[in-house]
Amino acid sequence: MKSFLSALFAIGLAVAATPSFAADSRNVTVVNETGYAIKFLGFNAPDDGLDEWDNELDKVLQNQASTYVEFDEDDEGCVWNIRVDWQNYDESVLWKNVNLCKFTALRLRYDSGTKTTSFVAE
Repeated sequence: MKSFLSALFAIGLAVAATPSFAADSRNVTVVNETGYAIKFLGFNAPDDGLDEWDNELDKVLQNQASTYVEFDEDDEGCVWNIRVDWQNYDESVLWKNVNLCKFTALRLRYDSGTKTTSFVAE
């Protein structure tokens, strides 16, 4: 019985020492509710400048579609810049210093009356 309890205790310690594989707190779902297709969605750290971007989209993000953006372990910090480029327009939208650790979803919206794009964080 003692060896059974010792083995059980050892297993418990091994499980407790195993690192957690929880989702990165910066990972975010982006939902396109703008009414327009998006061809580019990029995130970069504020210290990277505004010239270094990687497109997170494999294909055009249609209206009412969503994409899940995962960050790598090499990426650091919660605060990021976000850039969106439209499929049929030569304009970009840029949001600076967005704290991605405070929410899990961004709903992109466009107001045709004010001609502004915004996001609702959830």
